[in-house]
Order: sequence, then structure tokens, then C-alpha cells
Amino acid sequence: QNMVSVSVPMGGYLKTTKLLAGMHITNGEIIATMEDQQYIQLQQDYLTAKAHLSSTEKEFNRQKELNQSKASSDKVFENTQADYISQKVLVKSLSEKLKLLNINPESLNENNISRSINIYSPIDGFVSQVKMNIGKYAAPTDVLFELVNPADIHLALTVFEKDLDKLSIGQKI
Repeated sequence: QNMVSVSVPMGGYLKTTKLLAGMHITNGEIIATMEDQQYIQLQQDYLTAKAHLSSTEKEFNRQKELNQSKASSDKVFENTQADYISQKVLVKSLSEKLKLLNINPESLNENNISRSINIYSPIDGFVSQVKMNIGKYAAPTDVLFELVNPADIHLALTVFEKDLDKLSIGQKI
């Protein structure tokens, strides 16, 4: 429970890290920066979908009023409603993908699109392994770093049966 493998949900190139094995890290500290063009694309898709949602919502409301007064057909209203719901789902799903990358969709706008993302430490503890070097591409399945919190560390010890009586609780080994 106190050993954590850190990876990135979407692949990317490791741009910066200061981690070395044995270093102390704190929860929430930036431990690496990743960079990739797909981060830009995801932000672009989200902002485009969000802009389109606004116009789709207005069209949906217009068609709703027209349909209530029977000025337009039910089919046109239903198509508009389906487009509106689909656009809402798209915006929500892209928003969740951004949150996976630690990008706040609420504060994202066309002026702050970034090609890089930060990776934060999920625990207080120490770096046990650095498995990636700067400039290397990391796939979503690759482990970048292994972190350990020594607060609740356990020792796995193999003892021969003949030596069992020589061990006692609290004994220094």
C-alpha cells in the first residue's frame, strides 16, 4: 500500500524531472513534466466542443419553442435534441480526460493551451526507482518512477526452521 508506481495516462516525452533514487518527495510535489502534441490536441478538442455546445444549446432551445407552438416538426426537434445531448456528452468526456492529465477544464481557454503536463507525487516518501530518462517516450503502460512511503514498511524475512527459536519480537536483525 505504501509503494506507488507512477505512470502517465496518455503517452508523452519526459521533458523534465529532478528525481534520483533515494530523494525525499512530498505529496502534491511536481516530480516530472511530460510533453506531447496529443495534449494540445485534447485541449483543442475540448475547447472546440465546448464552443459548439453553446450554439447547439441555443439551437435546441429555439427548436423546442418552435416545436411547442407546432411551427416545426417533431423530427427536426428530436434531431436537434440528439445533437445537443451528444455534444454535452462529448464535452463531459473530454473534460474528464483533461482531469486525468491534471488540466483544469474550467480554467482552460484559448490563451492558455499547453503542450506539457505536470506529474505530481501521490504520496510523501522516497524515490525507490527512476525508470525513465529525460527525452524518452513513455507509453501509458510504462512506469516512470517507483515511490515508497517508509511510514508503514514491512520486511519479508525467510527463516530456516532450525533457526526459528533464535528469533523474538523486537529483536534487532
